[in-house]
Amino acid sequence: MVPNGWEKGIVDDIAKVTSGGTPSRKKDLYWNGHIPWVTTSEVKFGIITDTEQKITQEGLDNSSAKLFPEDTILMAMYGQGKTRGQVAKLGIEASTNQACAALLLHKEHNVDYYYQYLTSQYENIRELANSGGQQNLSAGIIKDIHVPIPPLPEQRKIAQILSTWDKAITTTEKLIDASKQQKKALMQQLLTGKKRLVDPETGKAFEGEWLVQPLKHIGKLQAGKFVKASEISNAKDESLFPCYGGNGLRGFTASYTHEGLYSLIGRQGALCGNITLAEGKFHATEHAVVVTPHQNIDTKWLYYKLIELDLNQYATGQAQPGLSVKNLDPIEVLVAPVKEQQKIASVLTAADEEIKLLEAKLAHFKQEKKALMQQLLTGKRRVQVEAA
Repeated sequence: MVPNGWEKGIVDDIAKVTSGGTPSRKKDLYWNGHIPWVTTSEVKFGIITDTEQKITQEGLDNSSAKLFPEDTILMAMYGQGKTRGQVAKLGIEASTNQACAALLLHKEHNVDYYYQYLTSQYENIRELANSGGQQNLSAGIIKDIHVPIPPLPEQRKIAQILSTWDKAITTTEKLIDASKQQKKALMQQLLTGKKRLVDPETGKAFEGEWLVQPLKHIGKLQAGKFVKASEISNAKDESLFPCYGGNGLRGFTASYTHEGLYSLIGRQGALCGNITLAEGKFHATEHAVVVTPHQNIDTKWLYYKLIELDLNQYATGQAQPGLSVKNLDPIEVLVAPVKEQQKIASVLTAADEEIKLLEAKLAHFKQEKKALMQQLLTGKRRVQVEAA
């Protein structure tokens, strides 16, 4: 069902669908030119203004690659993980590889409206690729995707409203990135003593020597204990306690081995050296090392210090490098006096809180936009269009 004044159609009704190509890798003169060349890894719900790889005019002329204009909608036809079905819009003139479908909209249709619509249909489009055991999208499948066709003025108005939310989302994402970079710089300065904070008691910068000590002298390290996967529940209730592995919270278990505020170090795999802060009663699996701070060591300062140390570099083993209490204990740590630790921890905690607030704001914007998309793009909620 579509509302009055709207029509039903398919992508083939509103756009020409084609794809690109890859110049021969054996020909050096085809590569490292000035023409942007998009791969599916760059098609991820945004506007493409630059590309990792570039081709030459010779590469374009001697391959099936094509030059697409700005405002072309791109869709990833295949790729690992979440890539297949993702869309992007060209903000520049660019070529693409053969794994990208290019949708060149007819002039009587609004690019931004259909970019938003196809974005909203990501999960449904992926299902089309999976039907009948087929793992990839194709030009034929994309041409047959069902789309609503509102009058052009309504398309423009809907796109304009949604672009306002996109701007708010983009601005907030940039603020989050800037805040994270700022926190990273703060950690590098404060946790190494390059910058000394003001002691609130004296009104002057902290003084006093920082000491180099092995990790085992500032905290007790204990390997977690094995717990069966069948004993871990994803449903939280009052009788269960958080169960942490090397990558953080895994679920909840009926037993706990620690109570308080601790840092956990991931021991193996891709998240080897990952640091998690656990609070309250919890169980740590064999994939985590629990760090209990000694006297005159602030728990949160130690948490941030462990992050700054980049523990993954100390992993040993060939088949699957990992960390153990034995190779963590002797790592040398530059330790500030406890009052300075507490001040450093409070500054970095405040930075984390600012990031969390921005992330909550971003999640709100995305949820609001998603709700609007469901209403506006389908005509469940109509917009008022000014008379010409």
